[in-house]
Amino acid sequence: MRILNFPILVYENILKHLQPSELLLLSFCSLRTRALVSRMRHTPTHSIFVLVRPEEMNYALVNEPEKEEIVITWNWENEKMGGVRTERIKSKYIDLECRITFKKNSNTPVLWCSFENQSSRKRFATVLHSHMCEVFHVKPEMQFKLSLDYMNELPYTNTVRDVTLLDTTVNSQVVDEFFEKFHVTRALFSKSCKRNNPLKDSCKFHQINNLFIDCSSWIDGSYLLKFDCQNLVAIVPSVRENSLIKFVNQWLEGKYTKLRTMAVLLDTDVDAPIVLNQFSLAPWNAEEDKINYDLP
Repeated sequence: MRILNFPILVYENILKHLQPSELLLLSFCSLRTRALVSRMRHTPTHSIFVLVRPEEMNYALVNEPEKEEIVITWNWENEKMGGVRTERIKSKYIDLECRITFKKNSNTPVLWCSFENQSSRKRFATVLHSHMCEVFHVKPEMQFKLSLDYMNELPYTNTVRDVTLLDTTVNSQVVDEFFEKFHVTRALFSKSCKRNNPLKDSCKFHQINNLFIDCSSWIDGSYLLKFDCQNLVAIVPSVRENSLIKFVNQWLEGKYTKLRTMAVLLDTDVDAPIVLNQFSLAPWNAEEDKINYDLP
């Protein structure tokens, strides 16, 4: 590789101008290029596996929720592999024959791989993450963003930092299986807008520390009382004044010992003064009323 023939200051300057996806491909070229990329000053960050369509997975770097930067995509649609020229990707954990293309808009590399079975796909995802941890200083705890229709494609792990759930066709039994298999250590983001969200009939996620639930018309007053989290943010158009008053009273009486903050977006016809007049309130004082906890 010609870059290796340059003086050290030259190729170090070249590497500084490469995108993460370009550095990733370079790190696959040889053990020497892997070492070059690894010696760079990478800002420690998290990563996320994105599964939103069949036969395709994305791996992205992310510092904030919903702001992931996809660095590589791999696809296992075997009918598109016939008769094409393949490249060999090899690293400490990876030895793979595949076709490489690039997305037009983002220039993200796409690997077209003839994975023979699901276990080989899961193994590739797992070792790719290990490679990113060692070379790019990615933090080891994984994150997922997926439709649970593709849950069985996820890499081998028992713990997950954050999970974002998208629209799915599965039932609550599959949801329970997911939360039994993966221990979510930080936050659950539900992005499904379907009224028949399978979370409705699941109880396995109620104790996740941080819950962010969009379009949750299925959460009524009685369901609101089931949560046992630290921080709850939810759009709850079905919750009425009496239910919210009951929830806050139980919180003040000490029932929800874990709960620190709650933000609920109610329906427009909910009479806020009816709720607020039930409690002794004082203006917020940023100097005196300090809340000390790690933001989710």
